[in-house]
Amino acid sequence: MAPQSVIEYLETHWLKDIRLWSAVFRKDRTVFQTSNTNMLVEAWHHLLKTKFMESKRNRRLDQLIYILTEEAIPYFIARHRRQEFGFNGPELELQKR
Repeated sequence: MAPQSVIEYLETHWLKDIRLWSAVFRKDRTVFQTSNTNMLVEAWHHLLKTKFMESKRNRRLDQLIYILTEEAIPYFIARHRRQEFGFNGPELELQKR
Protein backbone atom coordinates (compact mmCIF):
# COMPACT_ATOMS: atom_id res chain seq x y z
CA MET A 1 0.00 0.00 0.00
CA ALA A 2 1.15 3.52 -0.70
CA PRO A 3 2.14 5.88 2.11
CA GLN A 4 -0.70 7.95 3.52
CA SER A 5 0.89 11.17 2.21
CA VAL A 6 0.79 9.85 -1.38
CA ILE A 7 -2.83 8.79 -1.00
CA GLU A 8 -3.77 12.22 0.37
CA TYR A 9 -1.93 13.94 -2.46
CA LEU A 10 -3.73 11.89 -5.11
CA GLU A 11 -7.10 12.46 -3.49
CA THR A 12 -6.50 16.19 -3.16
CA HIS A 13 -4.95 16.96 -6.54
CA TRP A 14 -5.99 14.25 -9.00
CA LEU A 15 -9.12 12.38 -8.00
CA LYS A 16 -11.21 15.54 -7.64
CA ASP A 17 -11.01 16.34 -11.36
CA ILE A 18 -10.67 13.29 -13.60
CA ARG A 19 -10.61 15.55 -16.68
CA LEU A 20 -6.95 16.18 -15.84
CA TRP A 21 -5.89 12.58 -16.37
CA SER A 22 -8.65 10.45 -17.87
CA ALA A 23 -8.26 9.55 -21.56
CA VAL A 24 -12.04 9.71 -21.97
CA PHE A 25 -11.84 13.50 -21.91
CA ARG A 26 -8.96 13.75 -24.40
CA LYS A 27 -10.84 14.32 -27.63
CA ASP A 28 -10.18 16.78 -30.45
CA ARG A 29 -6.65 17.52 -29.29
CA THR A 30 -3.46 17.97 -31.27
CA VAL A 31 -0.60 15.49 -31.01
CA PHE A 32 1.17 17.90 -28.66
CA GLN A 33 -1.78 17.93 -26.27
CA THR A 34 -2.39 14.17 -26.31
CA SER A 35 1.21 13.11 -25.82
CA ASN A 36 1.59 11.40 -22.45
CA THR A 37 5.32 10.93 -22.74
CA ASN A 38 8.40 12.83 -23.73
CA MET A 39 8.28 11.26 -27.22
CA LEU A 40 8.28 14.66 -28.94
CA VAL A 41 11.37 15.73 -27.03
CA GLU A 42 13.03 12.42 -27.86
CA ALA A 43 12.10 12.80 -31.54
CA TRP A 44 13.58 16.31 -31.64
CA HIS A 45 16.75 15.09 -29.92
CA HIS A 46 17.06 12.26 -32.46
CA LEU A 47 16.64 14.72 -35.34
CA LEU A 48 19.21 17.08 -33.84
CA LYS A 49 21.76 14.31 -33.29
CA THR A 50 21.32 12.52 -36.62
CA LYS A 51 20.48 15.23 -39.14
CA PHE A 52 22.30 18.25 -37.80
CA MET A 53 25.14 16.73 -35.78
CA GLU A 54 25.70 13.74 -38.10
CA SER A 55 25.59 11.33 -35.12
CA LYS A 56 28.81 12.79 -33.72
CA ARG A 57 29.29 13.71 -30.10
CA ASN A 58 29.24 17.42 -29.47
CA ARG A 59 31.15 18.34 -26.37
CA ARG A 60 31.39 22.06 -26.97
CA LEU A 61 28.56 24.48 -26.35
CA ASP A 62 29.71 26.87 -29.08
CA GLN A 63 29.38 24.10 -31.70
CA LEU A 64 25.86 23.30 -30.53
CA ILE A 65 24.86 26.97 -30.62
CA TYR A 66 26.29 27.26 -34.13
CA ILE A 67 24.38 24.20 -35.32
CA LEU A 68 21.12 25.46 -33.83
CA THR A 69 21.41 29.02 -35.17
CA GLU A 70 23.04 28.40 -38.52
CA GLU A 71 21.58 25.04 -39.55
CA ALA A 72 18.53 23.96 -37.54
CA ILE A 73 16.62 27.25 -37.44
CA PRO A 74 17.11 27.98 -41.18
CA TYR A 75 16.07 24.39 -41.96
CA PHE A 76 12.81 24.74 -40.05
CA ILE A 77 12.10 28.19 -41.51
CA ALA A 78 12.55 26.80 -45.03
CA ARG A 79 10.42 23.77 -44.16
CA HIS A 80 7.66 26.03 -42.88
CA ARG A 81 7.76 28.08 -46.09
CA ARG A 82 7.55 24.91 -48.19
CA GLN A 83 4.50 23.87 -46.19
CA GLU A 84 2.87 27.28 -46.65
CA PHE A 85 3.25 26.98 -50.42
CA GLY A 86 2.02 23.39 -50.48
CA PHE A 87 5.30 21.67 -51.32
CA ASN A 88 5.35 19.72 -48.04
CA GLY A 89 2.53 18.16 -46.06
CA PRO A 90 0.97 19.92 -43.08
CA GLU A 91 2.48 19.98 -39.63
CA LEU A 92 1.88 16.91 -37.49
CA GLU A 93 0.02 19.10 -35.03
CA LEU A 94 -2.54 20.10 -37.67
CA GLN A 95 -3.26 16.59 -38.91
CA LYS A 96 -6.49 15.04 -37.72
CA ARG A 97 -6.38 11.64 -36.11
